[in-house]
This record gives sequence, structure tokens and C-alpha cells, in this order.
Amino acid sequence: MNSNMNIKILGREYNLRSQESAEQTGRVVSFVEERLAETAAGRSVDTRDLTVLTLLNLAGQYLQLLEQQKQNGEQHGDRLQQLVEQLESELVDNSGC
Repeated sequence: MNSNMNIKILGREYNLRSQESAEQTGRVVSFVEERLAETAAGRSVDTRDLTVLTLLNLAGQYLQLLEQQKQNGEQHGDRLQQLVEQLESELVDNSGC
């Protein structure tokens, strides 16, 4: 279900078509506004520079999260493999019972 809604970011209105609920879209808009405000804090930058700096910050955070997720997945995979090997070893050791 696509819905149209008007949003406002940095004082500029946008007509947005989204499949997300109005509530989810509101959370996204709030998140973006908060990140923009964090980047702008204590600085005097124009809107385009502010947007680019915010996008760079978000991209850096996103890539860090992807790397952490990859490392966590590898660690979980390693641990799972250890558990499987331990179970197999126990099964072999106890097969004579």
C-alpha cells in the first residue's frame, strides 16, 4: 500500500510516497532531523554541506555496524562449529555404551 505524505526536513517540505506506515515514516524523519542537528551543533554550515557531512557520518556508522555484524556472525559460526564437533566427539565416545 503506497501512501503519500508531506514531510518537512530543514524547513523544506517534501511530498513522499512510501509503503511504510505514517508512524514509521515519522520515526525516520525524526532520526534524520536528529542526525542533522547533531552534525550542525556548534557549526555554521550551509544546508548542502550539512547534508553531505551527515550522510558521511551515517554511512560510516552503517559500515561499522555491517562489519560488527559480519564479525559477530563469524564468531557465532565458529562457536556453533565447536559445539557440533564437541557433540560429535561425545557421540563417538559414548557409542560403545
